[in-house]
Amino acid sequence: MIYRIDRLIEDTARRYRAAGRFTEGFVRGKLRHDPVYAYLLSNPAWLPRTGPVLDLGCGRGILMSLLSEARKLALTPFGDMCLKGIELRPNDAAAARLALGDDAEIMIADVRTAPLPECGTVVLLDLLFYLGGEDQDRLLKRIAEILPGDGVLVMREPDAGAGLRFQATRAAERLCALARGHFRQRHHYRSETEWRGLLEAFGFSVETVSMSEGTPFANVLFIARLRIAS
Repeated sequence: MIYRIDRLIEDTARRYRAAGRFTEGFVRGKLRHDPVYAYLLSNPAWLPRTGPVLDLGCGRGILMSLLSEARKLALTPFGDMCLKGIELRPNDAAAARLALGDDAEIMIADVRTAPLPECGTVVLLDLLFYLGGEDQDRLLKRIAEILPGDGVLVMREPDAGAGLRFQATRAAERLCALARGHFRQRHHYRSETEWRGLLEAFGFSVETVSMSEGTPFANVLFIARLRIAS
């Protein structure tokens, strides 16, 4: 099994070779060291029974590429799943398109205003803290409105209530913004408790899983399922 996972990581990273060696190496590092990918791959209950997986702020499409490659190795239970992504940065969207080809549909748009297609699962990895508080609320409300009764929202966010680990997270994000030349970038963080309360207010039941293992950061994965009205 370890061999198959190593092969999966390598095959997924090689999809990005046409986007350049730096991008390929970046993807390989993320898959090896970011715990969210191993968790989502080994706990596939979040995958939709019906409807596409919609990755908002999908970046280079790393999760979608991983799922697409896992499908080839029969490592995921839903071989016919449809993958869609929305990404604002053209360069990242181009890398995603190179890696995924016809395996996914990538749209260049701002998630705050882009129409959201029908889907079974929405993924938000490390996205919401880039938006202001009102934009976060509006986006989550829109997601709750488009998901079906058995729909799932998967999101990862820093936990602003996590003390020193959160301070490390915030410092790292600030340095990344400066490195990209985004000197005026602002981040809007919430605590795990605040995120849970907001999701529950939009009709979700929420499970949380720490995504800090092996890192100095304070990340939390939220698996939020729409409550079915009785």
